[in-house]
Formats: sequence, C-alpha cells, structure tokens
Amino acid sequence: MEKTLHDQVAIITGASRGIGRATAIKLASMGAHIAINYVRNDTAAQALAEEIEAMGRKAMLFKGDVKYPETITALFEKTMEQFQRCDIFISNAAKGVFGNVSRVGINGLDMALATGPKALYLGAQQALKYFGEKGGTIVALSSIGSIRCLPGYATVGTAKSALETVVRYLAVELGPKNIRVNAISGGPIDTDALDDFKDKDEIRTVWAKKTPLGRLGTAQEISSIVAFLCSEQSRWIHGQTIVADGGLTLKL
Repeated sequence: MEKTLHDQVAIITGASRGIGRATAIKLASMGAHIAINYVRNDTAAQALAEEIEAMGRKAMLFKGDVKYPETITALFEKTMEQFQRCDIFISNAAKGVFGNVSRVGINGLDMALATGPKALYLGAQQALKYFGEKGGTIVALSSIGSIRCLPGYATVGTAKSALETVVRYLAVELGPKNIRVNAISGGPIDTDALDDFKDKDEIRTVWAKKTPLGRLGTAQEISSIVAFLCSEQSRWIHGQTIVADGGLTLKL
C-alpha cells in the first residue's frame, strides 16, 4: 500500500477498540505513527501497539479519560515529547448514559458532552498549538443519533449534534491556518458499542433490515473514510459531516 501518510503522527482518542482501533491500524498501514489514547483496557491497548509496531510504525500508549481537560493537554504534550510532531487528531472517544430524558440526570449529560464536543474543542486548541505552520487534519466521529432519535440515546445524540456544530466553527476558524476539519456520522456499526442499547440483538436485526444495503456497517469501513479525510485526496472537503450509514437515514 502507498504510504500516503508517511511518518505523520496521528493522535486517536478511544483507540483501543472498535472504530478507534480500526482507524489506528488503517492509518498505520498508510505510514503514520500512532498515539493511542485509551481509558481502561491495558491488554487491548498493548496488543494494538504491538500490531502497529509489527507493521514498522511507532506506537505510543497514553492512558487517560479525555473528559478531563488535563488529560487532553497531557496527551498532546506526551505525543510531542515522543514524536516531536503532530499532524492528525482523531476525536473518537465517546461515553454517555443510555436512557430516557426523564431518567438520565445531569451527570450522564455532562459525561456525554465532556467526552464529545468538549474534548473535540479542547483537542483542537492543542492541535492548533502543535500542528505548526504545516497545518494538519482533524476528524471527529459522530453518529446518526445527531439527526435522528434512537432509543435511549438522548445524551449521546445531543453531544453528537453539538460535536458537528463544533466541527463547522473549527473549519471556519482553522481553515486559514491550513487545518482541515471534518466529521463522520456513522449509522449502526457492528462493534461492541451496540451493547449499550437495550435489546441489542433485536436492534441489530431491525436496523439491518431497514438499511438499504441490508446489513450493519463495520469499523473498518468507517476507518477507511477517516483515512480518506486524512489524505490529500480529500483536500477540498472541509467543515463537513459525511453520513456513512448504508442509506439507513433515507428510510427513518
């Protein structure tokens, strides 16, 4: 594979599993070194780092929850200490409490906002500081829950909607500094993130039937779109949210 991101450095939050992990592997295959942010699973994070290093790329592990501003600051500082550069910031981490608005309290909402739009906002400030004159790329992972009401998804959906708004404002402000900013709004992706939904097996079946392509998406498919947005092939795409849902929202 052509190393279109040769020796670039990508920070990926929530990188030890799911879309984050697939994105780390994809960008490494394109020549990037990866700063792996994760919260809990040391074994999974270490396995990912070893896989990346087996590809001839460098990997850095950084354990910490991006809902805390100091974690984001330290993540960028450690990346610069390790690699002396930063080119790509993938804001992928997301957390929230599932349930109806009448049940989920302020803590659940705060968690979703802190790990979503707030982490993107603060991460972009750090990226602006360290990308330098060469510029760079920011990609945020959103969800169709930002534009459609999914079961029990109020807090995360609210956060994703705000995240897409942050992307637009960042694009206008950072574009002149040669920093491109985009988001990807994924439909149902067959990862363990679906386990957060009540009646998860039934939901998988229902969503697959409703999707014109007749199935759920994969983490690898989303990671390919992330990679495209990080490449020169997408250099005229800026401030956009790309919906990748197999056509599901056409029927919702």
